[in-house]
Amino acid sequence: MLELGEALVAELGLKQSNDVLGRWMAHHLARLIEAARTSPLEERANAEERCFKAVLEVWRHRNCLPRGSRPLEPAERLLDVIEALDPDAPRPFYNRVALDWEDFDGVDQSNETEKQLLDVVREFDQIARTVLQHLLVRAAECLPAETFEWVRKAKAARLGERDLTAIERILLKSGDLGDVERQRQDARITALRAQIEQLDRFVATAEIVRDDLEGLIVAAETANQV
Repeated sequence: MLELGEALVAELGLKQSNDVLGRWMAHHLARLIEAARTSPLEERANAEERCFKAVLEVWRHRNCLPRGSRPLEPAERLLDVIEALDPDAPRPFYNRVALDWEDFDGVDQSNETEKQLLDVVREFDQIARTVLQHLLVRAAECLPAETFEWVRKAKAARLGERDLTAIERILLKSGDLGDVERQRQDARITALRAQIEQLDRFVATAEIVRDDLEGLIVAAETANQV
């Protein structure tokens, strides 16, 4: 927690800024951190508690800090996209309210053509998740190193807000959170190959759909000539 507090002090107080409140907050936090580190043992617990509460209060209101001083500011556009797509939702991106694939499990599907079409729709939805997840990972890889440091420090302070969790999941998939993920490279390679196989099926199925659309165009043009 102290490491996170020191990072907030640096972010708020060391940059040239006309933000008087921000600089006051930086000095206030700095004094509390110093007290937490140097108070006599009989007073240290209370000093640490005051410091931790102040750090948490500033962190909870981080999105209200001035532009240029918000800890996760470089990731805000990525977080907005994640919020809109919600790639971890159990329901599809396209119509979460109306459709849940589990609703189809155990339902009698005696019409084989309908079943095949619905199976293709289900697979397209799953592949869309794969593509979007991959693009989110690539976008996360463009974030500055400072953003990764904020995530690390906040997680070290045992903070688990939704934006931190979202970024952490993306970074884990990109392999940017260090040794734990690097120790799982074999599993990662297997997963990537499975994704490529999914995309190959997507392309093949898309060609079939394209041919079907071409056939509809030909039929419509023929009807217009009659």
